[in-house]
Amino acid sequence: MSLITDPDQRRKEQWKKTAQAQSGWNWAKMLGFGDLGGPPLSAAEEYSLHSRYLAKANSINLSEIAEMKIVYRGGVDSEGRPVMVVVGAHFLLRCLDLERFVLYVVKEFEPLIQKPYTIVYFHSAASLQMQPDLGWMKRLQQILGRRHQRNLHVCDGNLHAIYILHPTFGLKAAIFALQLFVDNVVWKKVVYVDRLLQLFKYVPREQLTIPDFVFQHDLEVNGGKGLIVDPRTKYVYHRP
Repeated sequence: MSLITDPDQRRKEQWKKTAQAQSGWNWAKMLGFGDLGGPPLSAAEEYSLHSRYLAKANSINLSEIAEMKIVYRGGVDSEGRPVMVVVGAHFLLRCLDLERFVLYVVKEFEPLIQKPYTIVYFHSAASLQMQPDLGWMKRLQQILGRRHQRNLHVCDGNLHAIYILHPTFGLKAAIFALQLFVDNVVWKKVVYVDRLLQLFKYVPREQLTIPDFVFQHDLEVNGGKGLIVDPRTKYVYHRP
């Protein structure tokens, strides 16, 4: 799960010293959420890191990552904000080049962070064991850059909400750890949604490309409460 190496050797040494000093009280690691890595980066360091990633992402072909459909653009939410979709079950850690995936994420998110947007995450049939730890998530936020962080943290920040469909207890525990150890402001924007019909109140059905297994999972976990899904058209409607 290595990312592009920071060229600042002094920073590397500082990370090692910090990790050694905190090794006895690394609560995130003790609770099974992984190592949080090094200390926070300065604004200049985050800008430099983001710039290097963005420049590289724009210079190479990442089509094989796009084809995995882990992260892709949706339409707009109920208030006209653009939507980014994330599919947890498509995130196959053993088969994915995380370095190239991070480059793809930086490239795809860059146009969105200029104005308000929404994230929809399908946790349907996903496994937390196949996904990265908190240290990787923290590093990803650093790579996205200080401008991205500023947009997230203003009072009515550009990230409106992260809608999570079909959350599990394990995922909620992981989100709580992200709030506690990584970024309280960003991860407080999470909205848990148990049913597709609830999600469509926030993001209209026609604005989302939804994998077939998400519909099937919704029926399995909810018993089709109050809705029917047409298997051919994926149209969702209330039971008579």
